[in-house]
Amino acid sequence: MTGPLLRCADVAEGLAAEAALLAAGQAGVCLWTAAQRGLVLPASTARQTGFAAAAAASAARGWPLHTRPSGGGTVPQGPGVLNLALVFSAPAGFGIADGYRLLCAPLVASLATLGLAATPAPVPGAFCDGLWNLALRGRKIVGTAQRWRATAQGPLVLAHALVLLSGDPAPACRAIAALHRNLGDGFAPDPALHTTLAAESRSVDAAAFARQLHLHASRELAALTRDGWPCAA
Repeated sequence: MTGPLLRCADVAEGLAAEAALLAAGQAGVCLWTAAQRGLVLPASTARQTGFAAAAAASAARGWPLHTRPSGGGTVPQGPGVLNLALVFSAPAGFGIADGYRLLCAPLVASLATLGLAATPAPVPGAFCDGLWNLALRGRKIVGTAQRWRATAQGPLVLAHALVLLSGDPAPACRAIAALHRNLGDGFAPDPALHTTLAAESRSVDAAAFARQLHLHASRELAALTRDGWPCAA
């Protein structure tokens, strides 16, 4: 652990940290990165015909597969990726779009401290594209997802964001394309539609950015707990 950043040996350890945060049932923030690379995809994909063979082939290429409970598409993980997970109870009237707004707010604020004006936007042709990507000049830098769980006290939400910190997006895009060829759907993300924090801000320090992100995220959760939704802040 360096400050708020959990440095995991592999992707499975990071996903386990998120699961533990959700299982605890309390509002919290988790930031992690993995030393080993891999691909993460929805658990539903594992039920597809040919998945076992596709998983073995991906692992042989150096990109082992991991599954997650949320939906969406395939995403890369590894040393150049920072993950933000928020767990919180959804107040009355709080919807899916509100969850994304809450998740994106600390990311937008943290990127702004580096002079980067990220905005929510779809990026067709990017991996795991969605309305709540964060993009810079039409290129994806953050991907987002949510999982909602019903409890006796109301919905408990795990909101997750993936930040492309550094490195060349092309190898990850090739690995995703190869996996999807093996699965038979032919999806191939375009590396040119992705960017990284290092490419946009040459002096970026991952640990310092993680501390800034943790601060902003903790403030958002505190405001949600204190003020309800929409947060007064």
